[in-house]
Amino acid sequence: MTRIVDGLLAHAGGAETGLNLGGMFMLAMSVLLVCGLVVFCAVRIMREKAAGGHVHAPLDSDTRDTD
Repeated sequence: MTRIVDGLLAHAGGAETGLNLGGMFMLAMSVLLVCGLVVFCAVRIMREKAAGGHVHAPLDSDTRDTD
């Protein structure tokens, strides 16, 4: 695992540097937070009830595209 992390975070032209424990913790927490938010939003969208019937825009709305 550390080889993967070292490869991803290697400096261009410099010596490879590893992450200390605090850096790995912050990296893991940020990845977990983003994945958690993606799952939360996807579940919330999938559970949304479908709109009742066909939803159409009102016919008298003026879009001003023919002026």
